Amino acid sequence: MLVVVLATIAALPMFVFENPNSPGAATEVAAAVVPERAHDLDAGDTLETLVIELVMDASVYEVAVVLPDLPDVTAPIGTDRLEAEARAQEGILFEAEALALAAEIAETEFTSRQALDLFLEAKEAEAQRQAQRARLRAEEEDRRAEAIATPGPTTTISAASMPADVGPTAEQWEALRFCESSGNYGAISPTGSYRGGYQFSLVTWDWIAGIYHRRLVGLDPAEVAPADQDAMAQSLYDLRGRGQWPVCGRYLP
Repeated sequence: MLVVVLATIAALPMFVFENPNSPGAATEVAAAVVPERAHDLDAGDTLETLVIELVMDASVYEVAVVLPDLPDVTAPIGTDRLEAEARAQEGILFEAEALALAAEIAETEFTSRQALDLFLEAKEAEAQRQAQRARLRAEEEDRRAEAIATPGPTTTISAASMPADVGPTAEQWEALRFCESSGNYGAISPTGSYRGGYQFSLVTWDWIAGIYHRRLVGLDPAEVAPADQDAMAQSLYDLRGRGQWPVCGRYLP
């Protein structure tokens, strides 16, 4: 049996049976075209049994094409690396700026803390000075009240006393002036013999001025500037100690 497959029909699957003896039959043409194969047919075979089977699958399938992510071929070579380096550089700059800002804040806080500590120390020192002033003034007022209520000689300090290694503080000098002249640098005693805030006698004034402050020789202590009176009192103390103020020298070391 000769089978000839024709691929000229593009349709649904179909089977074609034809008589090879009919004029123009495909098998007849095949036999004419290939005469040398005609003798291969067995004697018992007939052309009526020739079957030509044409099979065509016309099904159409839609194929989903999945493509991998491909790099942008239009981008310059090395763009990703350059962008990564740029981001890394930005990160370094950001970190440096953050560290600089943190250091600035820390320095500002440290400076503020130092200023606060100094302020508190100054306030504490001032509070201590004020407390000492109040204590010394109260002590002098008590002494005066006792001296008025008790007739007789007052307790005095030996004129031979030595000055302390650490001289009087401003508060102690203030207490002495308050004792001598109620703090009045222009005070003059009732007899006129003692003058100024420290109640210098004219003799003592010229003596100390001749040694340490010659420009003050012959001047009235009560008319000299407070700073000059303070300097003269300090010079007298350095030379003879607190004994030069027999009563009020008790407030000096």
